[in-house]
Amino acid sequence: MLTTPLEMKKAGLYMVDADAHAAALALARLAVLHPLEDVSGSEALQDYPAAPYYDVYHDLNSRFGKISGFLKKPLKAPVVSDELVTQDQLQSLDRQLKDLWARISALEEQSRRQNEKVGAIRQLSNSLQKFSSLDLDLGRLRRHGQFLRIVVGTVPAENFGQLRRALSLTQFMIKTFYSSEGSEHVVVFGPSQQRDEVGDLLQSADFRELTVPQEFSGSPAQLQADLDRQIEQAQAQLQQLRHALSELIDDNRATLQSAQALLRQARPYASLATVLRGKGGLVYLQGWVPAHRDDEIRRRLGEQLQFPFQLEFAEPEQQEFDNVPSLLKKSWLLRPFQGLVKNFGMPGYREVDPSGLFALSYILMFGMMFGDIGHGAVIALASLFFLRRFPGVTIVGVLAGLSSMLFGWVYGSLFGYEHVVPPLWMSPMHDPVQVLLLAVLWGAGFIVIANLLAIRNFLAVGQLEQALYSGKGVAGLVFYLAAFHAAYQVAFNGRFGLLESITVMAPLAVIVGFQWRQSSGGLVERILVVFIEGLEHIISNVSGTLSFLRVAAFSLNHIALAAAVFAIAGMLDSFGHGVTVLLGNLFIIVLEGAIVAIQCLRLEYYEGFSRFFSGKGRAFEPLKFET
Repeated sequence: MLTTPLEMKKAGLYMVDADAHAAALALARLAVLHPLEDVSGSEALQDYPAAPYYDVYHDLNSRFGKISGFLKKPLKAPVVSDELVTQDQLQSLDRQLKDLWARISALEEQSRRQNEKVGAIRQLSNSLQKFSSLDLDLGRLRRHGQFLRIVVGTVPAENFGQLRRALSLTQFMIKTFYSSEGSEHVVVFGPSQQRDEVGDLLQSADFRELTVPQEFSGSPAQLQADLDRQIEQAQAQLQQLRHALSELIDDNRATLQSAQALLRQARPYASLATVLRGKGGLVYLQGWVPAHRDDEIRRRLGEQLQFPFQLEFAEPEQQEFDNVPSLLKKSWLLRPFQGLVKNFGMPGYREVDPSGLFALSYILMFGMMFGDIGHGAVIALASLFFLRRFPGVTIVGVLAGLSSMLFGWVYGSLFGYEHVVPPLWMSPMHDPVQVLLLAVLWGAGFIVIANLLAIRNFLAVGQLEQALYSGKGVAGLVFYLAAFHAAYQVAFNGRFGLLESITVMAPLAVIVGFQWRQSSGGLVERILVVFIEGLEHIISNVSGTLSFLRVAAFSLNHIALAAAVFAIAGMLDSFGHGVTVLLGNLFIIVLEGAIVAIQCLRLEYYEGFSRFFSGKGRAFEPLKFET
């Protein structure tokens, strides 16, 4: 149930430059080497022989990525081989893709211009809609004759009547040609001699002049027909450009397939650009490998390399533990739970991998909080629909559903009915106080286990003082157990004697003393920091234990929701009763099931992982084939 990341060794490989590419392919095929950039003890090796190769690879890969975005169908997955891809091959293919990209870019630029043209015409068409009621040559609205003044603009709707009455006293006329919310689009025309007088009237009515586009010359009907024709022509040209681009991509599909294969084959050596060091034909490569595969690595390199090489393995030193990558043991059953663990963080090297304990406690808590035979069966069966696309969801869902069914037997609950199946124990509603007490005991046990794991992790990385004296160490565990015992004595026996005082204060004093030694700064600052940290430790233990009351609260809530559904159904006829029970159970499964799943995850993260699990480990990222 409790495991640790796989043991690692530091591998150092000396070889001739001519074999470096073959070594990269061999190690990538095994997927065993996590390369190290910081190479100690190799100051004489100042060159980076793979750097020029990487530059060419990077250019080709970047260009391939841009072009592949235009593919309608994905390329076939290339077959991995032991063939070495030369730099000349990459450069030759890069020249082909460079020419292809230039042709694609030209077509894309033409398409962009056509799209802009279509957008501009559509904008003109939308503007023309406002002038559609005017049966005249719109070009005349831009011209100001010697005797006739024509102005087009907008006026607020509430000012229109007043402006019309004011203009009626002059020789000017006003006509509305388009109405929109809150404003009127109008044409004002009259003799040019009175434009100053009318200008003052327009300004007082908050009139805003509109500019008639230069393209508008002719009647609105004629202009609209012309714009529609231009849009149709532009779209036809755009369709031709898209077809030409599609044909261009299809004609070069074989080239792109070759590029994908070469990039995949070239990646292992290219990715060593910053870690492969060399000088005068000798190169050195260093990285972390799983300890149990050292013989396999030596054998494979012996088969693939043409020249003699020197391969050394060393155990990681304690000061290197923070930099050693973590490779978790593979398990199809625990894989989805390992993914949830990684959401919190990666276990550090030598730290406990909590995936197994997390899976067990999560599934048990879900069943405790959502115990119902029928609801659990629905969740388990519904999870099977995700088997092909999301197998992790299926695993978690089936296990959670089975746990819910198990506790449904314990509680005697079937789709909310409490008297159909005899309970193996009792329904939480019958003795809620006992259920709450059991939840507190469950939480106390959970925190004790978390504290024990924290002690183990401290010892594994050589932090003896933290393991003994810190709030997460032995002193913290003794304090928690003593405080829990004291709380029990107060709650059930009504006493807090000398023994309880000593057992609580002694480990607390050890924790405070350790925090004092670890703190720095002035006297007042150290006192304040130690006081706050000590108080925070006490509060976190109390709140952490009480947080598990939600296990009991949700088990009670589950029954209460079912009771509410049946209460509503009891007020209806037989058909309404059946529909209400069906929809009510569906509501409980979907809504409460999701809430319970989140609450279980919260307890695991904040009351479990945060107490013993740093989450600062580095994931093992091996050299491998990929584009």
